Amino acid sequence: MIFQQQSSHRFLFYILFGFVVTSFVQIGGVLLIFSYLIVPAVCGSFLARQLRSLLLIGWLTATLSSIAVLYISYHYDLPTGAAIICVLGLALLLAALVANLKRRLGSGPRL
Repeated sequence: MIFQQQSSHRFLFYILFGFVVTSFVQIGGVLLIFSYLIVPAVCGSFLARQLRSLLLIGWLTATLSSIAVLYISYHYDLPTGAAIICVLGLALLLAALVANLKRRLGSGPRL
């Protein structure tokens, strides 16, 4: 009984997830949606091992990037979608550099 209930919840989640992604691709574009889905997760995986830290880093990456982009986009009259992609790309490069630096310095276990 519990297994069937979990399976139906997972199926409902995947159906809703697919609906949301496909509808937002039509609204925002493939590259923007891909950037929001993939870049924060990759930044978290570069810098953390534990699920809690990985989620926190991913959420902070997406949230802080979005806030920074909205501010920059408003003040410099830039297209918001392209600016989000660029800032998330910079966040990814920064996370990769920090992870590489931590690995070279041997700064112990990751979060």
